[in-house]
Amino acid sequence: MNVADQLHRAALLYADREAVRCGDEVLTFAELEERSNRLANALLAHGLAQGDRVATWLENSIRCIELDYALAKAGLVRVSLNPRLTPREAQYIVADSDARCMVWGASFDEAMATVLAEAPLVELRLRDPEGVAPTSPCVDFEQFLLSGAASAPGRQIDGEDLYCLFYTSGTTGRPKGVMLSHRAMLHVSWNLLMEIGPLEIGEKILLMQPLSHGAGFFVLPQAIKGGCSVIMRQFDPAEVIRLATVHQIEVIKLIPTMLQRILRVPGLDQMKLPHLRALVYGASPMPAEPLRQAIEIFGPGRLVQIYGQSECPVTLSVLHGNEHRLDQAYPQRLLSAGRPWATVQMRVVDDDMKDVSPGGIGEVALRGPHLMTGYWKRPDLTEQAIQDGWLRTKDMGRIDEHGYVYLLGRKDEMIISGGFNIAPREVEDVIYRFDGVLEAAVCGEADEEWGQAVVAYVALRPGLTGSAGPMVDFLRAELGFKRPKRIYLVTELPKNAAGKIQKSALKPALAIETIGAAKVTETST
Repeated sequence: MNVADQLHRAALLYADREAVRCGDEVLTFAELEERSNRLANALLAHGLAQGDRVATWLENSIRCIELDYALAKAGLVRVSLNPRLTPREAQYIVADSDARCMVWGASFDEAMATVLAEAPLVELRLRDPEGVAPTSPCVDFEQFLLSGAASAPGRQIDGEDLYCLFYTSGTTGRPKGVMLSHRAMLHVSWNLLMEIGPLEIGEKILLMQPLSHGAGFFVLPQAIKGGCSVIMRQFDPAEVIRLATVHQIEVIKLIPTMLQRILRVPGLDQMKLPHLRALVYGASPMPAEPLRQAIEIFGPGRLVQIYGQSECPVTLSVLHGNEHRLDQAYPQRLLSAGRPWATVQMRVVDDDMKDVSPGGIGEVALRGPHLMTGYWKRPDLTEQAIQDGWLRTKDMGRIDEHGYVYLLGRKDEMIISGGFNIAPREVEDVIYRFDGVLEAAVCGEADEEWGQAVVAYVALRPGLTGSAGPMVDFLRAELGFKRPKRIYLVTELPKNAAGKIQKSALKPALAIETIGAAKVTETST
């Protein structure tokens, strides 16, 4: 089976139902089927061959969905660029993927000069005008699409054929192209259908992350069950609530940073979303205090946490809605990433790939049917990452006696201070409990006495800059020797294109105020 077959099936079963909506633009499944067929045929008629890579750089829009469908039907490989990438980052991915076609939106015109300067294999340049006249030679996307035949391309596509190159966020070093097959994409979709839905034909999901990354994985399961994907061009906290109300949204997909901003929408606790069934969050840990607030405001049983990696996307473990309750017998489970999906096997191992003792800390290893084929053009890194069929995630964690997974940070982020291993996540969870903390990130800093000192970068809510002293006292009482030796107060924390906090970019120069070791000692004793 392949992705294209599922899309064709959806068009047959749900032809007149809304498939996708973005702003005032709406396409039914039948319309999406015809337009994606035309685009697929036009690309093949131009000379692109099955397996060729097509790079796309677009803001969230219906064009993203049309392209995904068309490339799947033509047997072409999607290489989606995150809208937040710099021109140099985008240029590297286009060149590394050996893309033969480039599709971009008008908002990226200025950056395209840099991207195409070192991309000699790109022979077809398609541009979505977005109402703006082109500034360089290119082909109009809509005219090109309409030049293709409306019939299905009829390509023979195997489940192991490459569906997309999903480039890692590149928090350290160059991003790697994760090869995901049609088989992998289908298993992600079936996993999501099994646990999240849609439960009924016609249910709607609200997507606000870039479709090039996390949000894009939720479109196919909606289509398989005849659901509608409602797309936001740009994230806006108040607009999320408005759209969820107007369109009677059943599922909202976001990341913790977005959820925390939504919690600050004035009057949120008075707003009612009676149709909301699941508020799905993932991609990074959710601090305990904002999570408690979200459960109180949206109600118990509505939040769902998912954990995944680029190499085995989206569905590795899940903390169900019925486990998001403040009155549960095991409240510490709210700090976990849930339990492995039914299709996933998970272990915690040491450096030699041997299981650690039950409940012990080690590296999370896993296997499942949606595991990547490997890294693009990097068999050496593939061999390091996949051993005997098990993916080494580089995430440190532990699994308790009931199978709940607790993530403690990346393997290369573990802090060794005074001979003790300290997990950044443990310290961050406590910092977030201090009233007024907006964002926090903990890392190790070279220290002559301790080897590594625990340091924290903290962004406070506006008007709370005088809270630093009380925060030090709070952390001393709660963390003891694990407390930060230095606290750097910052306006905001740096993030990568996927919206994750980028610890490699943390440096003391970012601080607007520093509470150093001497001051901490004076305040704490």
